[in-house]
Amino acid sequence: MTIFRIYKLVTKIIRPLFYLFFIYRLLKNKEERGKYSERKGLSSNKKPKGKIVWIHAASIGEALSSLPLIDKLKELSPKINIIITTGTKTSKEIIVKKKINDLTHQYVPWDNEKFCLNFLNFWQPDLAIFLESEIWPNLLNETNKKNIPLCLVNARITDKTFKKWLKLPKTIKYLLSFFSIIIAQDEFSKTKLQKLGAKNIFVYGNLKNDSKKLIYDIEDLRKYDEFLKEKNLLVAASTHEGEEVEIINKFKSLLVELPNLFLVIAPRHPDRRNDLVKIIKKSGFADKEFILRSSNDYLDQNTKIFLLDSIGELGYFYKKSSAVIMGGAFGNFGGHNPIEPALFENAIFSGPNFYNFKDEYNQLLKNGGVKIVYDMDDLFILKNKEKILSMTRNSKNFSENIRGAADKISVKLIGILNENY
Repeated sequence: MTIFRIYKLVTKIIRPLFYLFFIYRLLKNKEERGKYSERKGLSSNKKPKGKIVWIHAASIGEALSSLPLIDKLKELSPKINIIITTGTKTSKEIIVKKKINDLTHQYVPWDNEKFCLNFLNFWQPDLAIFLESEIWPNLLNETNKKNIPLCLVNARITDKTFKKWLKLPKTIKYLLSFFSIIIAQDEFSKTKLQKLGAKNIFVYGNLKNDSKKLIYDIEDLRKYDEFLKEKNLLVAASTHEGEEVEIINKFKSLLVELPNLFLVIAPRHPDRRNDLVKIIKKSGFADKEFILRSSNDYLDQNTKIFLLDSIGELGYFYKKSSAVIMGGAFGNFGGHNPIEPALFENAIFSGPNFYNFKDEYNQLLKNGGVKIVYDMDDLFILKNKEKILSMTRNSKNFSENIRGAADKISVKLIGILNENY
């Protein structure tokens, strides 16, 4: 494979530059201080005895998907040890907060042959599970060479990724051949994977649909209970750059007819707080009309907007709201999982670019739990309380009836683990 050999050579040549890359990301607050050794595949952890299952969950979405799978794997095989790798700080926080027994977190090694070997030689996993769409050539190749069964689980291929891989048909077919099995989220992804040359593909549903309700620590949030009880709460969740401007401006116009409306903005990346403050001010809101969660301040009669620049607290606001605007689909980001707010009985609003969650949104549309917003004026439906109430019931019913993927997937994976142990 010429392209793969070139990639392998390039990643070997640039190995000394990885440290500079780490420093750059550290300055951008995208890496954790003192963890460069983990990026080289080294570990300060003690290797446990017994079967080791390695799960790679790159970012926040994959980390959340891993949780119901981990629960079921531990249920079927309580004695297994799990090492989970992630590529971001926020995804690590999600995992660590769970405090799961016999589970160790480590940052995934950079995709360099030496770093990958460091990781594999230390942990010697009995089964490797990659979530969603993680294709790291060196990591896959070295894992395959050690005869460790590889599984691609909850696989999804976006149109953009599909078109990119079509330009390298032999390379992607070769890399996909490393997987013993592939379990796709839906028929759309299965069809694309088959066209790329993948074999042994199953469809068991989306692991994200098995996620439990988002958990949160109520103690420090109780102080908002009384204030929110008197408000008509609207949550704008997982928003991206370019999306908040229109949402905030429309919220301002809605306040004229719905003066009791209160907006909570939870950006996908909380470290964008300063940019959002500028947007809020530019939209005409005074300093006294918005606060940041990080200020740990109380809400008062003047507050119109609450900027949730924190991790792990969104579930509280989903519970207090009845309407949620899901970000990521107004811009070209593919959308975000609507099942999380649906489980809390919310009417869902989304932009039209929800291609990463096509199946979920299409089914929610059929069940009457979501409205696609083509123009921000569509949000005036918030004035129709009966319509919103109907949407909340529909979304919750749908979210509770699509579970079960984790059960099927875990049975399949434990079977593979036992065959190869």
